[in-house]
Amino acid sequence: MTEPSVCVLVLNWNGADDTIECLNSLQKLSYKNARIVVIDNGSSDDSVTRIHHSHPDVEVLQLESNLLYGGGNNFGLKWTHNQGFDFVVFLNNDTSVEPDFLEPLIATISANEKIGMAAPLMCYAATPQKVWYGGGMVNLWTGTIAHKYIRESVDAVPKGSTVTDYITGCCMVMPTDLAVELGGFDPIFLMYGEDADLSLRCRQKGYSLMFVPESRIYHKVSASVGGEFSLRKMKRKMRGLLQIYSRHATWYQWLTIILSQLVLGFKHIITYFKFRTSPGSNS
Repeated sequence: MTEPSVCVLVLNWNGADDTIECLNSLQKLSYKNARIVVIDNGSSDDSVTRIHHSHPDVEVLQLESNLLYGGGNNFGLKWTHNQGFDFVVFLNNDTSVEPDFLEPLIATISANEKIGMAAPLMCYAATPQKVWYGGGMVNLWTGTIAHKYIRESVDAVPKGSTVTDYITGCCMVMPTDLAVELGGFDPIFLMYGEDADLSLRCRQKGYSLMFVPESRIYHKVSASVGGEFSLRKMKRKMRGLLQIYSRHATWYQWLTIILSQLVLGFKHIITYFKFRTSPGSNS
């Protein structure tokens, strides 16, 4: 029986080093019916030349300008659909993958027509035994969107596939037709929030999202925006969260979101001043 066809989309923007490292890992895939495609998001450096030189067999789709995460991946999705691929994989360029990461994901989605997305266990590239994404939580009453098991040991993650609230766009696998039916990523999101929005829209259509720990990849974490705790990242995440609330939360959930965020903010202030004025501090 022929394996379903899979297109792995890797979005690049002035990030040839990361992209080439990602492609190095993808070329070791054990899944035979997969094609790797790079979408160059209007890079202003020599990314395209370097990618062509290092991986001449990889298709590179060049955009004239940077369409950001959602727009660039939507361009790739349209191309994937026109080529007739059964599944599409949206994969960050600052990742590396295990050779067999695709098989459990495709098998999980193929087993049930009401599964709309699947995601692997995602670990920190710098500390491969620590979890970055072990499933996702969304609570529209508190305004919380978070990763499960983050910074915990991989041993803490239960075996076997489980339903999850949302899937991070770092690595998201979908049937191509469903991704097109949902309209892909909403370009109103300017990086951060696109993945949670698409996940919630997929669930609203009656599909389940699955976290598959038997599949594993490694993520450098926010290499394109200066690191996990960069100010630039935090500002973009906050803007994305507000767009998620405006689209998916009811008016009465807005009330509990505001209250919850005020409480959390107050706790952060108390913690800050507690440590700032504690004995042995430098203040």
